[in-house]
Amino acid sequence: MEFDFLVRGAWHRIRLEKKDDRYVLSQGGKVFEVDVRVISPHELSLLLGGKSYTVFIAEDRERKYVSLGGETFIVERGAEEGRRGERGEEKLEKGKPVVKAPMPGKVIKVCVAENEAVRKNQTLAIVEAMKMENELKSPVEGVVKKIFVGPGDLVDAEKPLLELEAHPSAHL
Repeated sequence: MEFDFLVRGAWHRIRLEKKDDRYVLSQGGKVFEVDVRVISPHELSLLLGGKSYTVFIAEDRERKYVSLGGETFIVERGAEEGRRGERGEEKLEKGKPVVKAPMPGKVIKVCVAENEAVRKNQTLAIVEAMKMENELKSPVEGVVKKIFVGPGDLVDAEKPLLELEAHPSAHL
């Protein structure tokens, strides 16, 4: 099976095949063997390269949201090429980056204020989903132009949370 997944605004394609009691994962010329144990319908235990990982999974329409090591990824089966640029945590709207909720959840904290200068990878907000807190970070150096949510707000997947204005020298 092939899957498309979104990491920090960039799409990647992986191939997953079952081989005996393990899975073989291929991505960009790299091949990994993964031992997978189902803990519950929304929680897996992975053994990869001698390290153990716990993975949490939630679904929303045609997408799955995978939380691994405190980072959340959007996973889709066979995303259409034309839709790839329209999805994700950060999307350009009228030339301004918009930070979006990675999955349905609750806004725990907004860490910045409007008109505040931010640096790339600075935490902007924290959204709780599947009992995990996800830090949403700035994709660029710039200024917070608009905040659309507040603590306690429930948000849907890909709901705009903040709009940024990139510093003129920042590369989107």
